[in-house]
Amino acid sequence: MCGRYSLYPNPDDPRVSAILSMMDRRYPGAYKTGEIFPGDRVPAIVEDRGRIVPVPAVFGFPGFEPGRRLINARAETAAQKPMFAQALQRSRTVLPAAGFFEWSREGEKQKYLCTLPDEAPLYLCGLLKRVQDETCFVILTRPANDSMRRIHHRMPVIIPAAEVRAYLTDAHAAARLLAVSAPELLLRAV
Repeated sequence: MCGRYSLYPNPDDPRVSAILSMMDRRYPGAYKTGEIFPGDRVPAIVEDRGRIVPVPAVFGFPGFEPGRRLINARAETAAQKPMFAQALQRSRTVLPAAGFFEWSREGEKQKYLCTLPDEAPLYLCGLLKRVQDETCFVILTRPANDSMRRIHHRMPVIIPAAEVRAYLTDAHAAARLLAVSAPELLLRAV
């Protein structure tokens, strides 16, 4: 499960800098960076009238119990789940991230930061839902690849930057991208 991730301003990365700059212009003070927790409002990349833009969205759909949030959806079953099926067809989002956190399940619990080996931004696939006056998202997960399996059996669906537009605008491309092999990750104990 992906329950926390990180998003830090990085002057060396023009893509993330452009996202945060646009958020500052359009939604000053309306989002968080750093370590992102369920319930935080953060930049979510969406398609809006042909443009790919970031908007503020809250991490997690309201859950079945008060104060609880659903934060993940299984990519392989989301199309069959009433909670996620419509969002998968019409309301996809991508979450920019520096990395995500996972905890080992064996022995003493250890927190790991998971990043791409070159520390390029990750683009996590998600689903959006409008709840009352708030836009919320969940992160899609998939079975873990070899680089993740030693600490957890699931991982977020990660797509290359070049595929963000296709994932957001084309349901067939999105289905294809959800099935593509996950990239190898670097795991650092933190």
